[in-house]
Amino acid sequence: MSDGPTWQGRAIEQLGKLFLDDADARAFVLTGSLAGADGEVDEWSDLDAKVVLADQAVDRYYLSAAWLQPFGRLIGAERHAGQCTRTLRVCLEGFQRFDLVFIPASALRNPSAWDQILFLQPYRVVWSRLPELAPDLKPNLEALIASPPSPEEFQNISSAEIERMADAFWFKAAAAITKVVRNDLLIGLHLTLDLARDCLVLQMMRRDRVKKTKIHRTGGWGNELAARLAWDGQESSPGKIIDLVARSCEKFDELALALSPDYTPRGPHLFAAIERARAACNQPGVSIK
Repeated sequence: MSDGPTWQGRAIEQLGKLFLDDADARAFVLTGSLAGADGEVDEWSDLDAKVVLADQAVDRYYLSAAWLQPFGRLIGAERHAGQCTRTLRVCLEGFQRFDLVFIPASALRNPSAWDQILFLQPYRVVWSRLPELAPDLKPNLEALIASPPSPEEFQNISSAEIERMADAFWFKAAAAITKVVRNDLLIGLHLTLDLARDCLVLQMMRRDRVKKTKIHRTGGWGNELAARLAWDGQESSPGKIIDLVARSCEKFDELALALSPDYTPRGPHLFAAIERARAACNQPGVSIK
């Protein structure tokens, strides 16, 4: 229930004690910027942690957020189930944001699981009682994770994936045009905003390629596209929506080609329909504000 750059310190202490008091918890490890000695931490930094739990306890923390009540009211949550891990991301009142990865203790005995639960630098073991697990484990967590396997090098998106995205994009563009011309602005705008989003996803992929990573603590690169595709909600007329369809279509071809030299632009096959739709939308009586 706290604001400002000091909430993380209190939350680390509180979370560490909460798990320490649970006999099913085996280790609490900080990761991300809060774990690094030189990490830049401010009020926008979230709290990243990995928690090793007895297998039967993982779902107790993953499926319900009720246990987070002492930290404040839940604002929003996102869950992701990996092959060996469960991730719970939450935003609590006071803009406290936790990114928690729950690891079943049995996974630590499985070498093939390490690519799913890597403890990459920086990390900091807040506490651990892993020696209680089994004699075949190393003496402590620091020893266990001191030499994790190296992560795979950054992989570019494949041409096949670009084509799959293009199929979906261009079908959606045709549907958006039809809906807008028929004055269904509710669905038309919904589809059109999704077209812009697809372009932003391609720009994010380009940034990953340039930076050789999918992790970006700060932004800046590629922001000009956000300005190009920004939506002005002041006037949601059919003509304005068609304009955004056209801009999105132009940018999608440009971005897809930059990511995959094998891509063949498809916009030329749709631009004539966009112009006919623009003309239809400019007819008297069509615009709705």
